[in-house]
Amino acid sequence: MAKRKGIHPLVGAATLVPLAIGLFTPEAARRPRKPTHVKHFAAAPVGSACTLPFDAIKQEHQIDSSCDAAGSSTSDAQAAQNEAKNNFCASSTPVKLTFDNFSQLQQAAENAGVSFGSDSQLPDDRTPLQNILQIPTQARVGEGSVVRLAAFVMNAHYSNVSKGETVNCKLTGIENNDIHIVLGQNVDGKNPVSPGQKPTPAQECESVTAEISPHFRPDVWTPDNLNSNNAHLFRFTGQLFFDAAHRPCVGGKGPGPKRRAIWEVHPTYAVDICIDPGNNCTADNDENWVALSDFVGTGPPSNETRLGLPDEISRDFGSARAATTQSRSWP
Repeated sequence: MAKRKGIHPLVGAATLVPLAIGLFTPEAARRPRKPTHVKHFAAAPVGSACTLPFDAIKQEHQIDSSCDAAGSSTSDAQAAQNEAKNNFCASSTPVKLTFDNFSQLQQAAENAGVSFGSDSQLPDDRTPLQNILQIPTQARVGEGSVVRLAAFVMNAHYSNVSKGETVNCKLTGIENNDIHIVLGQNVDGKNPVSPGQKPTPAQECESVTAEISPHFRPDVWTPDNLNSNNAHLFRFTGQLFFDAAHRPCVGGKGPGPKRRAIWEVHPTYAVDICIDPGNNCTADNDENWVALSDFVGTGPPSNETRLGLPDEISRDFGSARAATTQSRSWP
């Protein structure tokens, strides 16, 4: 091998050592490292790949243009989970689920060895979550399937408003964060939680979760409209999603948010309310279901400080929603 003239190998190495030491000064060690925004594949603007399921009543928010589908993720696994959370384009025929189905989905994910439990335990590969459970007489479901659940709203509230979360680019405030909905089973046509009361930890451990994303969130989809009408049965249609950052309750106990499974209806695509006095509505039959936007109107919430659309446009959105509800396979 030819040697470079004039520089001995040991001299070259000796020259590099002090340079390397200089790079790792005490001040450099103390300097905070900035998190890197890692995008899984090519993150696109939320909702850009399809017409939103609730397009007729959508409202634009600042987060829609400032935070893409991967959010402020710091790993490929987190970016993949955030993109799954922001999937508004699932288009399969809605499958009716029961509360027991969510428990079965949880067991199926654990049997498949899918990692979950914290932000550091998100699965690198989410494909095993797809079509993971057969629902008798219907179809196989998993992450990305469109599902429907009829349930009572035991509690609904804005979540992560003070610190934000990566899916929403760590933005704070109610307009930039999800609405977390604790859902309870139908008990003889009545909500398991009395009006004005919050569920107990034991009741929450039996619950199922639905989430309403802040992206393009309609004005009418608010915790107040859900909680104040909780004597009515609700129907939530949306994407089935596995929130691997959390753990389910075990033996009636668990960390927050408490629920029987970490599978969620997330994001929500449609919210309907049962108008039958005895709450005799079923998820797979459109009889006696009315879109929440038609039931309570489309006025803007009082606690979101943003520029709203003119009243005449909002009315047009409501009229368009009513006109299209009957013509679609699912609202």
